Amino acid sequence: MLRYYEQIGLIRPDKIAEPSHYRYYSVQTMRQVQVIRYLIDEGFQLEEIKEMLFSGDMDRLQELFMQRIEKTKGEIQYYYQRLDSLRAWYALVVEGRAVYRHKNRAITMKYMPEKQFFYYDRKRKPGEQDSDAYLETEYFTMSKRDGHSMVDMGGAFHVKYDSFTERMDDSYSHMTLFQTMYPHSKSQNNIVSFGGFLAVSSYHIGSYADIKESYARMLGWAQRHDFKLRGDCYERHVLDIYSTAHEEYFVTELLLPVVEESEDFGMIEQWKLEKIVEKP
Repeated sequence: MLRYYEQIGLIRPDKIAEPSHYRYYSVQTMRQVQVIRYLIDEGFQLEEIKEMLFSGDMDRLQELFMQRIEKTKGEIQYYYQRLDSLRAWYALVVEGRAVYRHKNRAITMKYMPEKQFFYYDRKRKPGEQDSDAYLETEYFTMSKRDGHSMVDMGGAFHVKYDSFTERMDDSYSHMTLFQTMYPHSKSQNNIVSFGGFLAVSSYHIGSYADIKESYARMLGWAQRHDFKLRGDCYERHVLDIYSTAHEEYFVTELLLPVVEESEDFGMIEQWKLEKIVEKP
């Protein structure tokens, strides 16, 4: 390390012994090394440190510190975003593991509260295979173009199909991907409110190839319980290729929105968020 500091001009040996070429450094030089290491710990690059220590320009010194402060603030925010993203991903692993372990294919009702999501619309080409892969790849390309880092959004992918009938017979032509937007995302492009509906819900376990069977079970349940379906459907990817390469472990929550009662559930959800101030 000391030799490298020499090479870039940060320090010089106080003595080089002959013929061994051993380098000797004074206490003052080692003190300079301590300053360099301290500035490295503060996040400065070696090129910046050299300029700070030897230029004698106090205005530039102040500017370099302010630049480092602003950059550090951005890095702190990035790591907060990463923490949120990791926690959301961990929650999906916990959920998916429990569903797979207990083979939970129960059908129930679930309210999806309205939130802000990033979204991406895609037209499916005739005869196209692996449409989910194209959808996700293009979504991330769009996100990078809009200036997002990969941790600006998180949690499960929600994929919307305009018709559950078309999804079941693999004749759909349009897909929309939604993913949770975190509050301090770098860009506000491609944002939409998603949710605010009541849905028939069930988990599909395993490959997407036989997902039609899970939809058929849900449709039969909805008919027996006299629910009127909206017609669209959503697939929430709990465990997918981002968590495991084994398709038999995939866990997908299927959602069939219903027409009635969503407004009342939405009002109840809003009450939970409101701060109730009691009168004196």
